Amino acid sequence: MFRQLYETLVRVDCKGRVVPGLAASWRLSIDGSTWIVTLREGARFSDGTPVTAAAVLALWSRDGVGGDLQPHVNRLIRSIISIDNETLAILLRSPRVDAPFALAHADLSIARPGSGSSWPLGTRSAQVTLDRASITVTTSRGVAVRFLAPRSDPRDLLDESVDLLVTRDRAALDYAATLPQFQSVPLAWQRTQVLLSPGRARLSPSLSDEARQTLASDAVRGEARGATGPFWWHGLSDCEIPPPRVQEPGSRPSGRVVYDANDGAARDLAERLVGLDRRTYQRATGLTGEALALARRRGSDAAYVTSFDSRPFDPCRELQAVMEGAPWLDPETVVPLVDTRQRAIVRRGYSGVVGEWDGGLLIAGADDQR
Repeated sequence: MFRQLYETLVRVDCKGRVVPGLAASWRLSIDGSTWIVTLREGARFSDGTPVTAAAVLALWSRDGVGGDLQPHVNRLIRSIISIDNETLAILLRSPRVDAPFALAHADLSIARPGSGSSWPLGTRSAQVTLDRASITVTTSRGVAVRFLAPRSDPRDLLDESVDLLVTRDRAALDYAATLPQFQSVPLAWQRTQVLLSPGRARLSPSLSDEARQTLASDAVRGEARGATGPFWWHGLSDCEIPPPRVQEPGSRPSGRVVYDANDGAARDLAERLVGLDRRTYQRATGLTGEALALARRRGSDAAYVTSFDSRPFDPCRELQAVMEGAPWLDPETVVPLVDTRQRAIVRRGYSGVVGEWDGGLLIAGADDQR
């Protein structure tokens, strides 16, 4: 639902091309280091307030007037200057000469607090209405898109006249295949499940392509394939990444394989690893929230199954975030396991759903700016 309300300066489509978002155009400066970005003519917040370059700079600043950048912005952008009412000069931390991919990162979505609403105001002309069972996004032209979360079995939603269901649940996909009114469309391979092991040496053997595919076929419920390289976290020599924290000598891992309890694929893989190698892994443990974050920071378990974005907009920023959460990790020792993706089950006769680079969907009608 997020992208139906909020825009970034640029978007990246399903073929990896940078396309206009809130910005209508962009170009490199003469010295090739700074992106000159021009906002879309007539851009406005959903309450009708104009979106100006100064407003973007203020939203991204700590003090709200253009001073130091907020931490989540500063991780992606070194500096930003408002040139005129519609133009920004942006110096990225990880510049790419071909296109400003980092500007499509969700952390750089343009939103500001709205009076009388718990939802920030976005730059798409839409309003949000909540009830006990759903959230409805309504545009200024009266087009309404209603969002529901599965209460239990996602197959129930297919019997409740939904027009679009995004899922990787195998039972729901099999059921949809029996319903002639629906078609199933694969989205981008979005997540790569990986194994992180404290103390793992760079020369340790990794999994073969065949072993990865076996895990994908036999262990994971839902659509998966053996992780396919090249993997973005290898060879990022230009990134500002601190060296891995040295583990305390004599410390012994707990024997747990820790995973995010909300991630079904991670659970499947952790349980299979325990079954395959009980000498190394004694039990699979699902954690959430601060307990999960603390376990990863400490690095005192035998291993961690987690997921990486398969194609991040800014690989350096993504790796920095991983290292912040697991400061003991050597990126060169990350073991890729499987790739996962979702499918869009779409009612036949409906159109106007646009796929994006990261597997997300933009629904035509939820945005009447274009």
